[in-house]
Amino acid sequence: MADLYDTESIVAAIRESKATRVWFVTDWYSISKPTRAKEAQLGYNVIDAIKKCSDQVNHVVYNSGAYADRAPKKIGEFWSKVDIEEYMAKELASVQVTWSVLRPVAFLENLDDGKNGNPLKKGSVKMLTKKDRALKYISARDIGKGSAVLLMNPGEYAGKKVDAATCEYTGTELAQILTQVSGVECKYSISVPKFVLWLFVRNLYHLVNFFEKEGYEDTDIDAFRKIVPDYQDAADWFVAKGQWSNGEVFV
Repeated sequence: MADLYDTESIVAAIRESKATRVWFVTDWYSISKPTRAKEAQLGYNVIDAIKKCSDQVNHVVYNSGAYADRAPKKIGEFWSKVDIEEYMAKELASVQVTWSVLRPVAFLENLDDGKNGNPLKKGSVKMLTKKDRALKYISARDIGKGSAVLLMNPGEYAGKKVDAATCEYTGTELAQILTQVSGVECKYSISVPKFVLWLFVRNLYHLVNFFEKEGYEDTDIDAFRKIVPDYQDAADWFVAKGQWSNGEVFV
């Protein structure tokens, strides 16, 4: 297993795997006191390692974020990914390693995220946005499937940045869908009030403002559905989950 803080560790992992294609992601929320520069450095480390393995690796896919270069500058977790994208394009050109970028929207997994204080409790579904504000979503499964398509088809996707979204819902619509799937009347509510985000998680506060004012409006759902035709919408995702966070199965 590689340590993203250690370029030589990444090199060793790539060499041991004998991989000719590499997919990677950086995680803002895994970083202690995260900043744009700290997350960007993790990506730079991976790219530097790939450069050292350019005799072995021929194509790279980076999992970034939709609207990364269109969001307000206050959202550091978006612009750090832009920095990585730009560094990748610049540095890999010199060693003739091709690259692609997948840019997912909000995760359906955020609807059942006990680690971050939002478990899917019986009769309730929560997210950070107002109930009447539509937001585009994708499941982690479909991020994986889309990444695999980009990874396995460098001839088609080299040098391309692909937005990844499969569905769009308001909070009210999510509650209606969960009601139908679970057999339990469900209501939508905001998971964390914005004033709490302002006080304690300022980056998320700016992110929610972005979701409610703009929020991936131009991201093309139909285009990504062609890449992953067996995509999950919210109903499919709830069906696959099949239970509340406490383990009680849906009716």
